[in-house]
Amino acid sequence: MTLREGPLGGKLKQTEKAFETEAEALAFCDKSLRAKVEKGFFSAELGLRVVPFSELQAELKVAGNGESDTARVLVHDGDLVIPHDLILDDGFGLLAPEKESPPCVGLLVRGALTIEGCLLNFEDDTGPFLQVEGALVASGVGVGGSQLRVNGSVRTGELVGVYNHGHLDVGGDLDARIVATEHAVTVAGKVNALRYLGWGASIFPVTDGVEDASDPHDAKGVFVSGVLKKAEGQVDLSLARKRLAERKPILLDAPVSVRAEFRKQMAKKLEAPDTLKSLALPHKNLGTLPAELFHFRRLEKLDLTGNKLRKLPEELGQLTELRELRLRGNGLQELPDSIGNLEKLVHLDLEANCIWRLPDSLARCTELRTINLINNPYSYVRTAFGGWSKVKVLWDFPVVLTRLPKLEVVEFKGTFLRSLPTRAFDSKALQRVCIKDSLITEADRVLHPLVDVDTEQAKQTAADFVRFWFAHDTVHLEDFYDAAARRYDFTDVIALVGLLLESAVPVTASYEGVLATWKHQIERVGHVIDRSERNPEHARALFGALRDALDTLGKPYGANALVDGLRALFDERARA
Repeated sequence: MTLREGPLGGKLKQTEKAFETEAEALAFCDKSLRAKVEKGFFSAELGLRVVPFSELQAELKVAGNGESDTARVLVHDGDLVIPHDLILDDGFGLLAPEKESPPCVGLLVRGALTIEGCLLNFEDDTGPFLQVEGALVASGVGVGGSQLRVNGSVRTGELVGVYNHGHLDVGGDLDARIVATEHAVTVAGKVNALRYLGWGASIFPVTDGVEDASDPHDAKGVFVSGVLKKAEGQVDLSLARKRLAERKPILLDAPVSVRAEFRKQMAKKLEAPDTLKSLALPHKNLGTLPAELFHFRRLEKLDLTGNKLRKLPEELGQLTELRELRLRGNGLQELPDSIGNLEKLVHLDLEANCIWRLPDSLARCTELRTINLINNPYSYVRTAFGGWSKVKVLWDFPVVLTRLPKLEVVEFKGTFLRSLPTRAFDSKALQRVCIKDSLITEADRVLHPLVDVDTEQAKQTAADFVRFWFAHDTVHLEDFYDAAARRYDFTDVIALVGLLLESAVPVTASYEGVLATWKHQIERVGHVIDRSERNPEHARALFGALRDALDTLGKPYGANALVDGLRALFDERARA
């Protein structure tokens, strides 16, 4: 092996090394190249030239980072092969400055780009851009804040996108082993890959652009243990990018879906399904339940904690021997009517979901003793319903609970409940009905002597909902602004304001506390939106739209101090 290195146009240092086999030589060569590239070296034969950014503005379609007209861009005319990693970091490698010149801010390839290594970018907040007019082929992609645009197709091994500042825009198809990303990936053609959208999301196979939501994958069944965080279902994408750069695997040789793993684990039990009494499937990213589960007709305990079960199938009613059902932390919206078939059910855990109704059939669960409805709705309510305009909440206490003859304990907390049932509880065994942080302002203590509810807390709860739901980490610029189309759509944020308004208006007495919270949150949300693109017009447009929307949202309430006060706050921020 012969290695020549040195400054462009300067004297080269030459090193020679012999090996017994070609394989050993190639391995040493790959290791040496990676080490040199990581220090900023690059192939001397790439044939790139420097062009002022101002001359390319009409041609560049990739999102930028506010480059100045005097910035410099590397350009290659025609197809380009890079015989090592391409690292897109400011002032590094290909993009390093020459003498007194400023560093290059991006790379434009007027053809196809083949990278005989990985495409890498280690800065998560920003980074030089890459625009490829043809197709892109790379052994792997691990990027952070760089903006990437490929007009053709992309074919790679693993594609990792760290944090949410980067963007990959593909004009053709995208083929990869996995697309694991926390930032935006838009594909005009078809996707063929496993897809993991970060932040503990589910992993699903995508074939020809169609996602198979019925076949979820657990992170432990897809990624090697070296990239998994301690928390269930979480992947450390920064570590995955690092392993890509080091040529270490991030995926198991044969990823296994939850259903396949379930079948494997349950194979022997399925031979005698009536012998299984207890089954736990917590934190498996299940969006649907495996059909094989309903073969276990003698189940008495079923734990489905921490999955993604927005709805449950009617087949649940086939498990008629269930005594204990744990559904905590799923984003579950409602129970199937067949829940009434579970006549032996004793304990029902629905904590941390998005339950907005309970079916009348629940009254047939005559053995039910405890039901936990704490934190309904939970923080992922918008995601669970697919947008604020689709969100439903539990306003009135479910009357069906008063008909359960053996009910002992009911628990609510952090709820939109604003009324108690007008009939007494049938259960003679009732010990307590605990309702904390609700919107209930009146309670008939004679009719409901065992109901523990603080009616004076309603004002604070209404303010807390504003503090929690209308916040800088729940209302984002991308929720109402399409940067590519430069178009606003305030529908979803207006729906959120409508929900918060509806929750506060029934509260009697003055609205000073709620309005004070609104004022603080408006300032905070507006500040973060202003900072996101350093453009104050986005926040002004948002709050102007919310001010105008109150003409419609406020109609049902007539002359109302909260509506008037909120309109003034929105107007003040829109004029800031």
